[in-house]
Amino acid sequence: MSNIPKHRQLPDKENRLFKELLTQYEYKQYKKGLKAADTILKKFPNHGETIALKALTLHSSLPFPMTVAGLTKQEEAESLARLAVKKDITSHITWHVLGILAKTRKDWDEATRAFAMARKQDSENIPLMRDSIALYLHTRQFSQAVAARHQHLLLRPTLRSSWTSLIIAHHLNGDMTEGIEVYDQYLGIVKNDGATSSEKAQLLMHIITMCMEAGQWDDALRRLENGLKDGVLSTRGQVTQLKAEILMQLGRESESEDVWRALIEQNPDNLSYYDGFLRTKGYEIRKSVTLDSTSKIVSLLNSFAESYPKALAPRRMCLDIARGDEFRDLARAYLVNGLEKAIPSLFVDVKGLYVDLERMKIVGEIVEDLIQTLEKDAGLHDDDSKAPPTALLWAYYFLALHLAHPAHPNPSYDRSLQLLSTALKHTPTLPEIYMAEAMVRKRAGDILGAAKAMEEARLLDGQDRFLNCKAAKYWLRVGEVAKAEELTAMFTKKDIATSQDLTDLQCLWFLQEEGDSYRANGNLGMALKRYQSLATTFQDYEDDQYDFHTYCLRRMTFSAYYSLMKYEDQLRSHPAYFKASLAAINIYTRLHDDPSLKEEKLTAEEEAERKKAAKKAQKAEQKARKAAAATGEGKKEDQPVPDEDPQGSKLLKTETPLDEALKLWKPLELLASSRIETWTTGYQIYIRKKLYLAAFKCLLQAHDIDPRDPNLHWEIIHFKQTVSAVPDLAEPVKMTTDQLLPSLIPSDADLAAYNANLLSQHSSSPAHILGAAKGLSELDTTRPIPSSSLQAIESTLSRLAAHDVPPSVAIMSSALKLMKELGAPISSIDSLRDTYKSRVPLASVFESDEELKRRRREALEGEEVANGVKPDL
Repeated sequence: MSNIPKHRQLPDKENRLFKELLTQYEYKQYKKGLKAADTILKKFPNHGETIALKALTLHSSLPFPMTVAGLTKQEEAESLARLAVKKDITSHITWHVLGILAKTRKDWDEATRAFAMARKQDSENIPLMRDSIALYLHTRQFSQAVAARHQHLLLRPTLRSSWTSLIIAHHLNGDMTEGIEVYDQYLGIVKNDGATSSEKAQLLMHIITMCMEAGQWDDALRRLENGLKDGVLSTRGQVTQLKAEILMQLGRESESEDVWRALIEQNPDNLSYYDGFLRTKGYEIRKSVTLDSTSKIVSLLNSFAESYPKALAPRRMCLDIARGDEFRDLARAYLVNGLEKAIPSLFVDVKGLYVDLERMKIVGEIVEDLIQTLEKDAGLHDDDSKAPPTALLWAYYFLALHLAHPAHPNPSYDRSLQLLSTALKHTPTLPEIYMAEAMVRKRAGDILGAAKAMEEARLLDGQDRFLNCKAAKYWLRVGEVAKAEELTAMFTKKDIATSQDLTDLQCLWFLQEEGDSYRANGNLGMALKRYQSLATTFQDYEDDQYDFHTYCLRRMTFSAYYSLMKYEDQLRSHPAYFKASLAAINIYTRLHDDPSLKEEKLTAEEEAERKKAAKKAQKAEQKARKAAAATGEGKKEDQPVPDEDPQGSKLLKTETPLDEALKLWKPLELLASSRIETWTTGYQIYIRKKLYLAAFKCLLQAHDIDPRDPNLHWEIIHFKQTVSAVPDLAEPVKMTTDQLLPSLIPSDADLAAYNANLLSQHSSSPAHILGAAKGLSELDTTRPIPSSSLQAIESTLSRLAAHDVPPSVAIMSSALKLMKELGAPISSIDSLRDTYKSRVPLASVFESDEELKRRRREALEGEEVANGVKPDL
């Protein structure tokens, strides 16, 4: 007791209570623990370690999910933890508890500082060391994690986990050689470590991978062969694949070829095995293949197809390589096989070939020919055999999707719908046909008809969750949020709102689609709320990895853990985050340009509907309270924490919209730097913040990716016009732009000619036509824009309806939006809309608002009748 500071000492009775407090916390007996802590603090109110343990116990007893009463307890626990540090600043317990609470609320910086202070007080405390290491790994402080692991190994050298954890720490820190040396020392010191066979295999596989990353190929092969000889590793799957890769790197192609052949024999449908085998022959089919090598590769793949007649992989790979008549023969055989077997995913499998328009044309000709043959009731082979009755059905399905594919140079939506109608007469109960009709109508611009078709597919199987979600997604695209939530409510919890349950479930597609729907409806607050919820989901993904730093090492799943760490580092490169971020940034830039958007503008009808809904919700809440009171449940303190911004109004009324946009864009700068949209969007933020060098950097980065991008084109014009109009441009900015801007556009170039050149070079590209129109709007800086300029822009945009330009409903809609933003007369906008409507007659998006409302009302009433509900008239 003499080593304990005087202010920390307790009499025997209170000391026993303190030990009981520790035990009760470990056994989760929180009420008893709090009672013991209060007993000690009555006599010793300044005992810091007791205050800290009370804070930890109180925090551990908090409900999940958080309730209103829990918030008060959480604040009390936080204040007690800080008070404990003040009362006993030299105790590792007080600092450790403060770090644990900071870690729980995801404040990693404060947790790091607290754990560092705790380790200064007690550097050999094992639980504290483990928490610190996990935090170092989570915050990617790998060098500190290595140092802490070294110390842990010195304190616990007989534990297998001490050695393996140090190996992984070295690997994460990039010290492969050090990690391998630790493993060799571990084998020499710990003879009988008690590890299971699977754990030994996991560790050895990870060491082999480290040798490969370090370029120690001979060592990797030696360890792998010894593992196979000793029976630690299996001869199947990943082990054999690693052996083949190592042999390739060592230049032993013939041996590697034999190993790849063995792997193909194990699994003849694994595409990567064929890739590896062809690499031993000197062919990199995922990059580029010369005409001379095409026939040789096809011959090799055909030999595998003959050896493994049930395998589809070699036959499908041939289609990626072959050309001309050879491709036609191979594609016909592949399509016939798929149609005869009635494979619904055949089109999804084959459409990857459509990056090549020649192959796409050939596939269409083959299917047309097959349909003609099947309609004559003839066989698809040279013998007397007849095709199954379903072959014609799936041929109709395939050709309908082919004709409506976005890459098709001249899509025929009417023909697609005719084929699907014929298919429905053949089999009227097949959901895939209705889904295909919905997809065709969506691409033709008839989003309402698409939603109705998808709803018909859903009604064929009301218990199919996939069909339910697809129908909900299509209703969201129509703008019917209530209808979509009604459908998804069939598969969500009944005691909370559908949108809240799907947010808790981190349903990315729903958050994105509902955000898009709100944005299209003009409800920018709710749109921002959904986009920010999606962004928060990725933050939750990042925070949730914390538990795996100890779990994966304890379970000896080293390769999976290393893959997890690498995945988390690239987390926000996910397409869902990218799409939601761009959508939210678009709203924030609009808020900056037009602050009046922050004020909610409702029509009298919408205001009445909102009041009606609020009154209905209030009645429901009162009814629920009465029911809870009658059953003795639902006390006030048990209520969950209410949403502070249920309508997204706080997000909408932000005073710093560009700063909020920049927060979403920064991860894209690091993780999506290869996408040109990242830089064109970054330009929109920085130019509004008047950070001209940062905006100019975005243009340079975008130019490196695609110098002919249509959005980059008009942004270059905008930048040149903007910078030239700044009277007091800073000298460094002026010097940099004068020096580097000619790399984007010649200094003596006429902007009008520069813009016309884009249009002449890409006269049949819808995106470039729109880009040229935006360029015209930037050439004339007068606002409002003169009528002569508007006429020139309208003339350019009318080219979108030309027959030599592939129709794009999305770009046509953007063109109409541009005309509205420029203040064009309503007559001009209506004339342009009629022009587009004549080009894509199915597109409901070009109908008048009154017509759209009528059709939407009829569609919803029709669905209510179909579901057996009498509509309100």
